[in-house]
Amino acid sequence: MYYITLDLEWNQAYAQKALAVQRQLSARLRGEVIQIGAVKLDKNMNICGSYQVIVKPKYYKKLHKHVSELTGITQEQMDMGTALSEAAEKFKAWCGKSFAFLTWGPDDIPMLKENFHVHGIDSEWLEQSYDLQKIFNMQTDGGSKQRSLEYAMEYFEIPQTLPAHDALNDAYFTALVAQKLNVQEGVRCYPKTDGDYLESSVIGDADAGEDGYVTIGELLDDECVSAPLCPLCHSPLVSKNKPLHSKGQRYTFHYQCKKHGDLLLVLKLHRNFNETWRAKRTVSHATEEQLAEFHRGLERTATRKKVRRRKPSYPRRAKSDGNS
Repeated sequence: MYYITLDLEWNQAYAQKALAVQRQLSARLRGEVIQIGAVKLDKNMNICGSYQVIVKPKYYKKLHKHVSELTGITQEQMDMGTALSEAAEKFKAWCGKSFAFLTWGPDDIPMLKENFHVHGIDSEWLEQSYDLQKIFNMQTDGGSKQRSLEYAMEYFEIPQTLPAHDALNDAYFTALVAQKLNVQEGVRCYPKTDGDYLESSVIGDADAGEDGYVTIGELLDDECVSAPLCPLCHSPLVSKNKPLHSKGQRYTFHYQCKKHGDLLLVLKLHRNFNETWRAKRTVSHATEEQLAEFHRGLERTATRKKVRRRKPSYPRRAKSDGNS
């Protein structure tokens, strides 16, 4: 099997243009890919190939000034680029049959999937991917900070001999960092480092073709929220408290499994572009500290509600005797 380090550059549109396009498409399109860069590593982690293409955007056609300054790509280069459908077909053929992607950070694969979805391109072959940043953290200090590729290069004393923010150059630097790590071991242990969730999914993602929820109440009434099953033994979970509603449309539920103990189900709500609702849904074991914070949150919410319900008191005005 080959490992393929992947990096993208994408064009951004100014806010009004982006919103208009996304409403027109009824789909999320945070940016449009304008460069794909990739480096192939064999089973011994030796570099054995590279791929690079400039992509001509279909919707965000005017190159954003910041993107141009950052990447060095010009409007003329972008206008002369390859259509995404053709670039994707050639890239897939170059990747081969047995491979896994390595990216630095969590953004590139979701961005490529967004672009593929909007252009009607199959994206199933992108599924096997790993965030090398997480493997780096796991095999160095065990931290969870989002560290830059430059940080990892300095850590391993890899000189930066090429300009950054070029997709092929950054894919090459990612490959050099990968060579310093035990990628096979990192991949084998990868689920253990992926957020400590027993279950993670997105529900109601109308931007990805699902039916969104018309109201928040409809979302909260869905059986996967109101009557969930334990991700480990699939037995019904028992609700132990009222849900905690936090800022940013975040809902936390305390459930209990007879076999696996206390669990927290967390929903983070977002608006789809057709004005319906979706949510990222996660289930995880609940620690004593998390439960204590959960109960403190419920108490704060109850206190605020009491204050809001309390009628304001005003000093009584003395009765007038009719004289002014």
